[in-house]
This record gives sequence, C-alpha cells and structure tokens, in this order.
Amino acid sequence: MGWFRCALLTAGLVVTGACSTGSGSTPGGTPVPTGMSRVIVTLAGDFRPEGELDAQSRQVQRQAIRTAQDAVLRELAGSGVQVLRRYDALPQLALSVDATALDRLRHSIRVAAVRDDTAQSHSS
Repeated sequence: MGWFRCALLTAGLVVTGACSTGSGSTPGGTPVPTGMSRVIVTLAGDFRPEGELDAQSRQVQRQAIRTAQDAVLRELAGSGVQVLRRYDALPQLALSVDATALDRLRHSIRVAAVRDDTAQSHSS
C-alpha cells in the first residue's frame, strides 16, 4: 500500500507542476512594494481540469483563460497592480495589488475568489 500512496503523491506533484506553469512568471522572491498585497485571483467561469479534455479542447480552454485574465487586468487599469504570474492551464493570476485594485477584484463579476498569497520562497 505504501508504494501506491507514493505513486499518488508523485502523480499529484506532476499534475500540480504541469498546471502551474505559466508565461510571464517572475521569480518567487519578487519583492512586494510597500502598501501592496500579494494575492491569488481565481477567475469565474466554467473551466475543467486539462486531464478531462482532448488536445483541441485544452487549447480552446487555455485561450479562454488568457482572455479572462486580460479582462480582469483591464478592470484594474489605473490602480496599483503588478502581475507576478499568469497561468496557462489554471484560471488564476498571481498579483501584487494596492487597496483600490483589491476592492475592484472583490467586486468583479469576472472573479470567483481572491485569496492572500501566503506561499513564501526562501533561499539559503
């Protein structure tokens, strides 16, 4: 049974790694300016895990994710926002935002959830 759990854990890590790759990413240690908060924004919409999709449907969904990300970022124009990471396969954005941008995100119909990005990157 131990090897089975290890295989599941390994498979989960591979899936997570595959899903979290994104374009326009910055190093995990990107400093956040004073008055800004790091958040993970989950986009509203009907998105499915890529493992359930064929190749063509994956490409269509990735384009829909990109379009939804662009729309949310347009809503934040004129506020303090820094894109830390755009995900290709996940309907999410990692952002550094000021209070105005955070308020806009929380009231946007294009956003399903806004969570603090508590992940820390430590280097030795």
